[in-house]
Amino acid sequence: MVIKKFAEIDDNSIVTAIRDYPTEEGWIAPSFLVEIDPYADIVQGDIYEDGTFRHITIEEIQAQARPGFDAQRNALFAITTWVRERHSDMKELAIDNKTKWTAWLNYWQALRNMPAQPGFDPANPVWPTQPK
Repeated sequence: MVIKKFAEIDDNSIVTAIRDYPTEEGWIAPSFLVEIDPYADIVQGDIYEDGTFRHITIEEIQAQARPGFDAQRNALFAITTWVRERHSDMKELAIDNKTKWTAWLNYWQALRNMPAQPGFDPANPVWPTQPK
């Protein structure tokens, strides 16, 4: 029995793990395993393309993170719907809450502006603080 090093690859050709596997004469690795040089600079998250490995780029990491960021931002808008409804009620009752309303408007605008900010990283977003 010989121990060989393999990269486990997911359906998107991304390395999910680097592991040692015991092999025997005639053993055929399953399609999700790619044998690698034990000294190769291959790490979890690398991409396997055209028979070679490469490190994932910052742009690719951000592209993968963007749907999660968008979902979280949409959830923050959704869970603050009550503020808009409360403001409408207060307006009808002629209650002045301009200061609080302005704080909420600024918060929602900050959420909208996040992707346009310099250095924006959807993998590590810096969320604006919700008004009290």
